[in-house]
Amino acid sequence: MAERVVVIKNPVSGGGKGPFISAVTERLLRGGQAVRIVPTEGPGHAVEIARGLAETGDVDVIVAAGGDGTIREVAQGAFGAGVALGLIPAGTANVLARELGYMPRGRISARHVSDVLLSRSLMDLYPFDVNFGGANHMGVCWLGAGFDARVLEYVCPALKARVGRMSFVPATLKALWRERTANDINWVTDDNDAGQACWAVVANMQRYAGPFILTRQTRVNRPGLTCLMMGGKGPLARAADQIALLFGRLDRRADIRQLDNGSLSLGGEDTPLQLDGDFIGYGGATVTPRQVPIAFRAHV
Repeated sequence: MAERVVVIKNPVSGGGKGPFISAVTERLLRGGQAVRIVPTEGPGHAVEIARGLAETGDVDVIVAAGGDGTIREVAQGAFGAGVALGLIPAGTANVLARELGYMPRGRISARHVSDVLLSRSLMDLYPFDVNFGGANHMGVCWLGAGFDARVLEYVCPALKARVGRMSFVPATLKALWRERTANDINWVTDDNDAGQACWAVVANMQRYAGPFILTRQTRVNRPGLTCLMMGGKGPLARAADQIALLFGRLDRRADIRQLDNGSLSLGGEDTPLQLDGDFIGYGGATVTPRQVPIAFRAHV
């Protein structure tokens, strides 16, 4: 039976991915699906589109075509409606696409992506809540506090659109220089486990920033979060963290906490934060894992 598929497309993600998205949708049409493409018009619009589709019930699968931020917005809008989600990797890092099997060996193929979407195989993904700035946000990948958020703050959007991942090089160097005067990040759980970190990442998946392994202690398809608290002040410590990340050993440098339920509060007014690869501002945040999953089409 043909499915009603709506592709929510971020027209500015990934720069130049329009032909790839078209190739995937053409293959879905040839596979017998009824496909409609709806472009977003700005930040937050994908939440509204996905919520409206989920509420009307006039869709079988909602596909996010964009980066991890677009996928997060679609998931937030459709959460709890029982509608299957899918994705077309059209961002810069495409972390969730790698985690769900859309990019075997890191390669992007219209044939493989469309085959995953047509397979009707599902994988549960357990999201998490981030209370920040008086509002609640849903995360699907990770929350970063400190260094990585500052890198994202410094990335030039115009340069990113032209050269993609290479735009992170000058931003990383600038963030390393800023580490000379960065303050510690205080954190506390609701059972009064507390401490300080110089950089913190709270994640529900293994991968990070593309192909890199953040930690092997968590999975998207089980509830709970892994909290990596990095110590050591200054640029040299953060550079050592990046080398460890490159070789998949960052979790060996970090002080690790498992957050299966309850909440973790971290940071203060001078703490930069990023959520799923998007810089969201400065301030403290409280992270709480959700116990109800979202069903994604995946290569199982």
